[in-house]
Amino acid sequence: MNSDILPFQLGMQYENWEFDLEPIDSRIKGYDSYIYIKEITVLGIKPRKIELVFYWEILVTIILDFNDSDLLKVEKLSKQKFVRINNCYIKSF
Repeated sequence: MNSDILPFQLGMQYENWEFDLEPIDSRIKGYDSYIYIKEITVLGIKPRKIELVFYWEILVTIILDFNDSDLLKVEKLSKQKFVRINNCYIKSF
């Protein structure tokens, strides 16, 4: 993924963002899920929520949650190997 779009990439270490994360209940047993608390924009749009999922402190999934009105504006994420599910764009190993 182009690092100009997001400040993180799959495969990076938890320690890169440990002070910018709030733990949440994990969706999958054995994985650790966190909300990224810093404000960023993706293609000029601020996501409602950014969830980062780690396995053994390695980033394995990025979930970007957008407002309905912003979905057409961030459609380019599909070209970055993100998959759209409802209001979210997800990228995973």
